Amino acid sequence: MSELLIRARDVRIGFPVTRGIVFQREVARVQAVDGVDLDLHEGETLAIVGESGCGKTTLARGLVRLQPVDSGTIEYRGRDITGLRGRDLSAFRREVTMIFQDPIAALDPRMRIGQSVQEPLDIHDIGTPKERRARVQNALERVGLSAEHYNRFPHEFSGGQRQRIGIARALVMNPKVIVCDEPVSALDVSVQAQILNLLDDLQRDLGLAYVLIAHDLDVVRYLSDRVQVMYLGRTVEAGTDDQVYDAPRHPYTAALLAARPVADPARARTRDRIVLQGDVPSPIDPPAGCRFHPRCPMAQAGCAVTDPALEQDPAGHGVACLHPLAP
Repeated sequence: MSELLIRARDVRIGFPVTRGIVFQREVARVQAVDGVDLDLHEGETLAIVGESGCGKTTLARGLVRLQPVDSGTIEYRGRDITGLRGRDLSAFRREVTMIFQDPIAALDPRMRIGQSVQEPLDIHDIGTPKERRARVQNALERVGLSAEHYNRFPHEFSGGQRQRIGIARALVMNPKVIVCDEPVSALDVSVQAQILNLLDDLQRDLGLAYVLIAHDLDVVRYLSDRVQVMYLGRTVEAGTDDQVYDAPRHPYTAALLAARPVADPARARTRDRIVLQGDVPSPIDPPAGCRFHPRCPMAQAGCAVTDPALEQDPAGHGVACLHPLAP
């Protein structure tokens, strides 16, 4: 069995809500991630999906230590990384890197592309200046750009090219894990396919493991080995991509799948739809019991009282629901 790279247990990440101008005091707390578990093995892709505001990006930033974790543990190769500092944290960030969602905001417009991609090598003091330049040029070529692009500025590139630059920056450290925060959501459909194919090729050639953050379920199906569905900071369903796509057990997962566009008009008119009512509740004051019950078409009286735990069947398909859908 492949090596377990990342193991997270009961991870909780919150943000304070303050009041006051001169003297601020905390009046509430937004619990963006509320007790999430996950495992990531070598060479696999774990997709984390859900609506905007469900906590998936906060979780991703916590996995790479860009966001402090309030409680719980995140282990990398058996070592707890939540309290790492100094050289230990620097060593961890050589092996776990991140691709950001917005390819425009992720690049400093004042820096040349070569400088942006080389910056991690400079920070970690890896190689001589000549070796660093060669490594950057190799990374650019690997993502489909030219070594001649080294001295150009970000505004000279299209959105898809900028995302390739972001991928090159994540690759230049030769990582084991890349956390991809919605890497194609800001791109045109045709460019999305190119970037997805690139990520797939890189994983196959380099043996990378991905944590893929996405709300587009078709993107997830193309790349993922396992899928974890989040709602209001918690995991409501988890399993292999075939389990989650072909036999969803949670009504929320079924609703997400039903919302996907269908190219065939006849099929679109006849397919079953689960229409969710209302908006996502505020994470400052989540509903009692099952957090999904105010919007769930299958909710019953007990759903407003009992908070269901994530329970797995013998095949490893987990669902947090008192009245799960039939398999």
